[in-house]
Amino acid sequence: MRADLKALGLTLPAYLGYLGTDQDRTRLRSALHMVHAARWLPDDEQAVLETVIGAAALGAGN
Repeated sequence: MRADLKALGLTLPAYLGYLGTDQDRTRLRSALHMVHAARWLPDDEQAVLETVIGAAALGAGN
């Protein structure tokens, strides 16, 4: 299976089920971290994901 499809398969359910609760936020953040750690995306997209994860971490205290 293509790595980008694995990434989509992991994140899409978390994204579509996101209703703004803390549990939803944790589920989506976990999925994004798994995709990042597995390095399933091309380098440019991996860098964007890293930026998004970093921005979410900074906003987590708000």
